[in-house]
Amino acid sequence: MKKYLLCLTSILCLQAHAEFKNESELGYASANGNSKTLSLVAKQASDYSFTGNVIGLKARYLNGRANGVENVRYFMTGLRYERELGSQFNVFAGETFEKDKFADVDKRFSTDVGGKYKILDTEKTKFFTELGYRYKHENRIAGPFNHGNYIRNYNEWEYKWTPSFSTKYWLELLPNLSVTNDWQYNTELSLIAAINSVFSMQASGTVRYDHEPAPGVRYKTESLLTSSLVAKF
Repeated sequence: MKKYLLCLTSILCLQAHAEFKNESELGYASANGNSKTLSLVAKQASDYSFTGNVIGLKARYLNGRANGVENVRYFMTGLRYERELGSQFNVFAGETFEKDKFADVDKRFSTDVGGKYKILDTEKTKFFTELGYRYKHENRIAGPFNHGNYIRNYNEWEYKWTPSFSTKYWLELLPNLSVTNDWQYNTELSLIAAINSVFSMQASGTVRYDHEPAPGVRYKTESLLTSSLVAKF
């Protein structure tokens, strides 16, 4: 009986200190690059925090057609674990899975480990940087698999101009450790206007660049302009 009460008390204490965050996005997108179309995009990001631990789940889906023919199909999902080592520094490990038909990617697995440092964390300004290692394994639709070892640097800045309007910008750099010409970067700028405490409208521009794409892929740069409705709770 004592063991049962002790276990129940521990669970209740853990729940009391737990926090859940969710962000869902549904939008209308214009894509350029290896695909040129107007389409719908859906995103999901959830974080569960408890006693210095953070478990994050993310997903993204983009699909579109031009003149009745599919020319965009992208899917991504990822799981990440963070451990807080102080008020400003975290360590993390994560795994991401992607499929991108029109970039010749059948399956792509990316394994990340590294550290996260919070440079600014105030009510108006949030700015952090991540530095780590990525191993990528990629099965291509038209050819053999590809793999690589990368340094990953991710930077994110968010500024709240007014209580109802904010700006968010992030940049991810991925130089290959062994192949000089194989490097990538991804970046996005978002403008967010709050409707109420839960919903907001967001306009964003995303650019993905791969200096050494799969053979036969026409463009190195892909861009995406999105207008979307975002729900946060």
